[in-house]
Amino acid sequence: MSLAFKDRIALQYMLVTATLVAVVYLLVFGVVRQRVYAELDNSLRFEANKHGREITIAHDSIVFAHKDEWAEAEHQEVQIEPVFIQITRLDGQLMDRSPNLKTNQLPFRKPRGGRIPLSSTLHGKTIRQMQVPILEHGKPVGYLLAAISAEAAQHVVHSLETVLLLSYPVVLLVLFGIARLLAGRSIAPITQITATTNRITRSNLAERIALPPRPDELHTLASAINGLLHRIEQAVEREKQFTADASHELRTPLAVLKGTLEVLIRKPRSAAEYVENIALGIREIDRLTQLVDQLLLLARFEDRAKAVPLNRQELSVASSVHEVLYRLRTDLGSKRIRVDVQDQDTPPIISDPYLLDLVLDNVLANAVKYSPAGSTICVRLACVGSQLHCTITDEGIGIRPDDLSRIFDPLYRSDALAHKEIGGTGLGLSIVAKACALLQIKTEVQSTLGQGTAFTLLFPAHVSQAVSEVVG
Repeated sequence: MSLAFKDRIALQYMLVTATLVAVVYLLVFGVVRQRVYAELDNSLRFEANKHGREITIAHDSIVFAHKDEWAEAEHQEVQIEPVFIQITRLDGQLMDRSPNLKTNQLPFRKPRGGRIPLSSTLHGKTIRQMQVPILEHGKPVGYLLAAISAEAAQHVVHSLETVLLLSYPVVLLVLFGIARLLAGRSIAPITQITATTNRITRSNLAERIALPPRPDELHTLASAINGLLHRIEQAVEREKQFTADASHELRTPLAVLKGTLEVLIRKPRSAAEYVENIALGIREIDRLTQLVDQLLLLARFEDRAKAVPLNRQELSVASSVHEVLYRLRTDLGSKRIRVDVQDQDTPPIISDPYLLDLVLDNVLANAVKYSPAGSTICVRLACVGSQLHCTITDEGIGIRPDDLSRIFDPLYRSDALAHKEIGGTGLGLSIVAKACALLQIKTEVQSTLGQGTAFTLLFPAHVSQAVSEVVG
């Protein structure tokens, strides 16, 4: 049987409360019962002590000294709770008894020690009885039995027991109803949260859950869900923007290819014109291929940490920088750009050579691309504490302050319309950000518009022992 959440809360609350109520009821019943019988026992002790002084011991007989006065008092007084007195030998043989016992006899039980009160019956009526030893010269010669009716006490105890047993299920039902009502009121905000989240779809991600007035756990839950919705909304917006930008970037080379081919088929062309237009088409195909490769690389980065383990090994950042610069030598030579590499004998690091080369290639390629002819690019390697810092500074066009927070977004290019002559897809720094996240490399970017940009890579600290463990 599946219960509603509020019913489960109420049931659990009722079970705990039922245990507590049962304990309280048992304590109340035990205390009342003990108190009632304690009063009877005190009365028995008083009567036993009083009549114990009226006993006469003569040879083998033990009798009451003033038994006639008892009979006279019995006829003159109204006894609401009569006390029965009886004398027996050690073996239980009856010696004497009070007149109100008439021909009846109190049950004798061999006591195991002391004045032990016990419950018994007399003519089908419940009595409370006590047996007191009768001493002569310090030795017991018989017993004084004192008894009193326990009907009233038993009635009180039985009535209390009945009331507690009958009231117990009623109390539990009332508690369950109250607990269910309170639980329903307590989870009302959850119902509201559920209703709001059910209304939220991809088309209305801007809707948010109303926060409860009190800063409690439900307020924290609603805030967390709102934060999740905000992140989802941002992710969807980035996805939409990425899709739109990717479509635009893919459409451009396709449009150029289509236009070039349409021009070629309109009329016969010379060989030189064919070569020129085919070369243009090949360049656009290369651009399209590069864009697709970068998009696939970004997609691979999303699951790379889970699917593909990093190939960490010891390598030199300075050597990696020189390898990238060697591949860029043609662009550097055509723009007469001077590169100044400042290496302060930095120690090797542990990293993935492919990803490190990818990061350095994109950062240095951007520095070359956006630097004017005849300028200088400075690559400075230095140890700051236990970290290796690699700072690549150019004298290029710079980045506007408002765009610094978005340069790592896919397909985003800062002020691209103002620099149409500079090609690019806007995916390079996105790839850098993904690769740096996998390698635990922090990035810092400082730029001044029209003066240049400084891109710093902060490599994680490595100790020789830790290096050997990672490599192993």
